[in-house]
Amino acid sequence: MKRKQDSFELDDEVFNPIPYYAQATPVSKAKLKSMSLLDKLEQLIQLAVGSRLEDKFFKRHKSLIESTAADLELTPEETVMLCPFISNSECTVNTREMTDYFSCSPITMMRKTENLKTLTHRRYIRKRGCFHGSGPAYQLSEKAKAAFCDNQALPIVNTANLTAEEFMKRFTTLVREAGRSGQIDEDELLYETIELLNNNPQLVIARSINGLRVNQFDKLYLLYFCKRLVVDQQIRVPLGQLEFLSTDDIDDEFPILMTNGNHPFIKDGLLKLTGEAGFMSNNIFQLTDKARKLFLSEYDIPADVDEVDEDEHSKILSCNDIKPKALFYSAEDQGQINTLQHLLEDEQLKAIRERLEKANLRKGFNCLFYGGPGTGKTETALQLARMTGRDIMQVDISSIRDKWYGETEKIVKGIFESYAERVKKSKHIPILLINEADAVLSVRTSVGGNNPTLEKTENAIQNILLQAMEDIDGIMIATTNLTCNLDSAFDRRFLYKVEFHQPSVEAKTHIWQSFIPGLADTDASVLARSYNFSGGQIENIARKVMVDHLLFGGTPDLNHIEELCSKEQIARSNTNSRKPIGFRS
Repeated sequence: MKRKQDSFELDDEVFNPIPYYAQATPVSKAKLKSMSLLDKLEQLIQLAVGSRLEDKFFKRHKSLIESTAADLELTPEETVMLCPFISNSECTVNTREMTDYFSCSPITMMRKTENLKTLTHRRYIRKRGCFHGSGPAYQLSEKAKAAFCDNQALPIVNTANLTAEEFMKRFTTLVREAGRSGQIDEDELLYETIELLNNNPQLVIARSINGLRVNQFDKLYLLYFCKRLVVDQQIRVPLGQLEFLSTDDIDDEFPILMTNGNHPFIKDGLLKLTGEAGFMSNNIFQLTDKARKLFLSEYDIPADVDEVDEDEHSKILSCNDIKPKALFYSAEDQGQINTLQHLLEDEQLKAIRERLEKANLRKGFNCLFYGGPGTGKTETALQLARMTGRDIMQVDISSIRDKWYGETEKIVKGIFESYAERVKKSKHIPILLINEADAVLSVRTSVGGNNPTLEKTENAIQNILLQAMEDIDGIMIATTNLTCNLDSAFDRRFLYKVEFHQPSVEAKTHIWQSFIPGLADTDASVLARSYNFSGGQIENIARKVMVDHLLFGGTPDLNHIEELCSKEQIARSNTNSRKPIGFRS
């Protein structure tokens, strides 16, 4: 006799498990009063996982969601949409990952697009690119992280009924956020610029620009010209400086119409062509007198405004603003610096350039300063500029690597265009100082590795630099800590290469005494022999000595200084394996 088999049914929860939010007990209103913003967010990101963004999720945890939303000055939906970004605060999260986080359908996520736009608009998140097949990606902003830690919401920025000065200050902030800081993308920049114009019809500049029969991008470009004149006191603007304002596929006609004279701005006499920069021959435009009267009557622009073409990604340092600083080198290094200083003296440089031009040779000078951190590379460039009466256009290449494909190449090109224009207008040729040029001077890679797109971009940047160095009609100084991977193409283009060694015992003795006045010769000698510090490290210790003196009084003795020395444990790269590339004249 066969035994009858027991029958059973599979529980639906095996296939559709109950989400955590349905199992968790809602937070009471009494408990919410004692919770910080971070406590609420921590609770909410746990509940939101797998919530499918269902109505019953919002109803079950209504008190927590609405309380958190009130703290953040957001809607309940916007607040919940923040959860995947807070949960992965150091990473980008694309729309596919958001869909997985909430266990919802792609259609549901599409319906939340406006929520993401609002979070971007409020600066809680920032767009970090668009990835094929995964949709746009976002990341929690640094501003949001700081605000959460302070138990605060990000402020709502007022963009309506502004004064002329507030209006221009707000637009300047938007340009900065879209430029080097990368807090907003081009779409958000355009959206907020048009909002700014529309919200301030009481201002002549906003009313006049909105009255033009041009598209929204043209309004953004024109306002940028106004900003460069009013805020930066830059009359002439290379067309390449506007490229970071929009993506390549948005307004390809703008540069073409501008250069061939068929754009409405040219035909209506609002902008005029004023010259060409040397590198890449990009056209340079400026606002006409008609445009100034039409748009800028609310601003006080000096008649003798300095024509400074300062790029968004560089800063100009006048030689008169550089403070004298004593620098100490080994005998070998000192000889090389003296040679370079003699070359850069104005009369000497003019004579040399004339001879080179007659011989049909390039007149530009590219110099490489290389050596360990704290050995005085940047400070030497500054002091050379001060002593030879040359302004410095200072660039940190590592800070301008843009998240958008193709943008960094435009920025680098724009920097050299701005420098070329400045050389033409300066009485004394300025110095282009490129700090921390390690990455861009390294050996070029063959496309086809793990990330061919990135490799192609890196090579494109290097090719732009190589061409710019070939064509430069001025003085460029690049500083780097590492030279073992120096590309041979760059090696050939540096006429002068100066290695900065760790200071000798004698030099370190002088450095100690220069930073700590009154330090006895014997004590300075003991410190110089006992600690293999760079000039930068010695300066750090001297600053600590001064702080201790101001806080606690008394005169620092050798024992106290040695105690500070023992705590100076900052790791330094070993420079002994550097490729010896020497100094050539």
